[in-house]
Amino acid sequence: MQAQSVPGTGWYVAAGAAALAGIAGAVAVVASFVVSMGEPARFLAPGRGEVEVPAPARYILWHEYRTVFENRTYQSEPELPGGVRFTILAPDGSAVQLEPAGSQTWDSGDVQRRAVGQFEARAAGRYTISLEGNFTRLVIAVAPDFALRMLAMMGGAFLIAVLGVGAGIGAAVYAFGLRSDAERKAAPADPGPAASPAAAVPADAERALREMVALVYALQAASFVVGVTLIAGVIIDYLKRDEAAGTWLESHVRWQIRTFWWTFFWTVLGVATLVVLVGIAILLAAGIWFVYRVVKGWTELRAGRPVGAG
Repeated sequence: MQAQSVPGTGWYVAAGAAALAGIAGAVAVVASFVVSMGEPARFLAPGRGEVEVPAPARYILWHEYRTVFENRTYQSEPELPGGVRFTILAPDGSAVQLEPAGSQTWDSGDVQRRAVGQFEARAAGRYTISLEGNFTRLVIAVAPDFALRMLAMMGGAFLIAVLGVGAGIGAAVYAFGLRSDAERKAAPADPGPAASPAAAVPADAERALREMVALVYALQAASFVVGVTLIAGVIIDYLKRDEAAGTWLESHVRWQIRTFWWTFFWTVLGVATLVVLVGIAILLAAGIWFVYRVVKGWTELRAGRPVGAG
């Protein structure tokens, strides 16, 4: 019988590289988003300002109540004074409706802003924004609404980091498992009279698989604190699935894989629908269902029984 090869340090180097690549990718996504934001168009009110719109988009009007503009410091209350009159003109001269912008705020170092309205720029071109009234001069900033893009950026960065770090952890754990198996098989067998070579090998294989399944349940439980361990667990499942085929532990491997993919699907759906609040209910239900799956699987494994097919 050919001896099982022991994984070298290359496995662990690759695992570290995958984790670093995931982190670097997430940082690159965040940096690209920050760079793409650019600087808002700013002007003093009472007065008029212009913003060049490259493509149709929703724009936010901000009151910069703590800021420095044209080498002068401005400080005022976050709320606009009474009697402010807004006028927004599209490139063709038609009036654009100003809508409420909720309670959005922005705090970036020395600049503090509060949203005072939003409008739809339905065509590219130069838009003119006027604020008139009897009040002390203040600074108005106009910028695209980055809320949806920010959510997409956060989700993309998180996913890239989880995939990279999870793949690294999975590769490292798998390499460690291969090394442990090789060392155990290379160790001298116990020559006790009750043991027979034919029976010892299957028992060892089952024990190793059972330990692997228990490890994956532990990684799934740990994902509540360190989310990437969920990725590591499913990688191990896929790598060991063929070894578990035909045994009672196959049902646990299948259970764990389905737990991962359904949790992933419901989490993505929940994050995508957070804007309309239903995402909170989806994420809560997904969390409860995930806990049930881990507890159910672990309980059946401890009892030495297969777990349900669902």
